[in-house]
Amino acid sequence: MAYDVLAESIALIEHGVPDAPARLSRRRRFAPLAVDVDGDVACTYFARRSVGAVVAEAWVLVRRGQEWVLLGGGGGGLEDDDLADRPAAAPLGDRVVPTGGGAVLRNPGRLMPWGARYATYATLRASREVDRLRVGARLLPVPRHGHLVVVWAGRQAPTTEALAADGRGLGTVPLDLRSSWPPEVYRDPG
Repeated sequence: MAYDVLAESIALIEHGVPDAPARLSRRRRFAPLAVDVDGDVACTYFARRSVGAVVAEAWVLVRRGQEWVLLGGGGGGLEDDDLADRPAAAPLGDRVVPTGGGAVLRNPGRLMPWGARYATYATLRASREVDRLRVGARLLPVPRHGHLVVVWAGRQAPTTEALAADGRGLGTVPLDLRSSWPPEVYRDPG
């Protein structure tokens, strides 16, 4: 492991996202990309240099008392240039593109399967035109590289809108994770 996940995640929650390098190296093996906090759940997003690849890792935390506790996470590969400046909307295909996501069980110690509570997250890549995301009542600034993460504790994804630098709305951002687990969270009502 190139970094202490819990310590780096807490630092990211408390201090926000620092400027990430344009690329990882032997000396700089990881970089924090994004963070989002929704009440007592948080998700942090990192890029890590692995053997022959750069890996993106999302970590979900929950606040228990005064401490953040690591619940779990997931990850996948990044393109070599994914830490470079964010592209214009045309190469991405849209202004904000969902790149992944998942859900982590918040109450794993229960004896029966009902009553399960999840923290769900979505990873996104924003284009150069997007300055920030409005997620419910919170604003997430878009970093230079355009990688973002959105976390929520309820069953339904929050309303998310892309905003330009002048505050103009650029459209809603779909956080559709129905193909992700757990299936009961994303069951179609119809």
